[in-house]
Amino acid sequence: MLQDLNPSQAEELLNMFAEGESLEAINSSLALHLVDLARELGRDALVGRLLKHAADVSTSDEDLGWCQFELMKYDGSTMEEMVGLAMQSSNDGLVGLAAGIYHHLALMTVGSDDAETFANRSMQLRVENDDIEGMIYGHALLAHIAKTNQKWEVSKLHLTKRLEIIPESEKFERMEALADLAHTHTTMNELEDAQKRLISSLEIAEEIQDLSGILVAKWGLADLAEISNQPDEAMVQLSDIMTAFMEAGEIAPPAVSARVEKLTSS
Repeated sequence: MLQDLNPSQAEELLNMFAEGESLEAINSSLALHLVDLARELGRDALVGRLLKHAADVSTSDEDLGWCQFELMKYDGSTMEEMVGLAMQSSNDGLVGLAAGIYHHLALMTVGSDDAETFANRSMQLRVENDDIEGMIYGHALLAHIAKTNQKWEVSKLHLTKRLEIIPESEKFERMEALADLAHTHTTMNELEDAQKRLISSLEIAEEIQDLSGILVAKWGLADLAEISNQPDEAMVQLSDIMTAFMEAGEIAPPAVSARVEKLTSS
């Protein structure tokens, strides 16, 4: 998987295609995945060449549509032009493409009224297409937009729906979803619900040995302890973070030790 490559491996892979000779061997889908990688590493010249190749070797209207969309992003096309492509894609029955464009437009316009409109349209298309993965992303986006607008009940609703449709087998995604929902519960002063979600998130994090997940859950539990005026319990949670990192041979983030120091000196 391309996302599993470290920076050195990613650079090596992109260098294979930098001269153009190896491009002929890859299809449109792989070229578009490499576009994302090239963007992350600042290989702008290669981005353009990969996009052109992806369009040249497209074998379906949907592939060609994705290429057109990526070219629009690369060229800095206007929002109106992207909306036009989304509408045309929807009319042509390319529902996944249309939903993806509307999702992108929502991200572009977070903070404005347009964001919720675009996100809802994207979600409608994904529901029509029975796209569970897309719906999971869609609920996360709608929750983020609601948080931005301080609509906490709406945010909680979408985060709950997101959690309900994430398969039990998708441990990492469920761990993150539980932690996100716990944060909203905390903001709404629903502390008991927040604690339950964080404990569930922590159980998964420990099961899959995900240090970041342990950090987020334990940090949140320390927050709840402090809110409840239980500094000793907060210290236990923070100490557990440091222990988990030490046992994994990693150094805990400086913010953890800084918070421990603040608690001990107060």
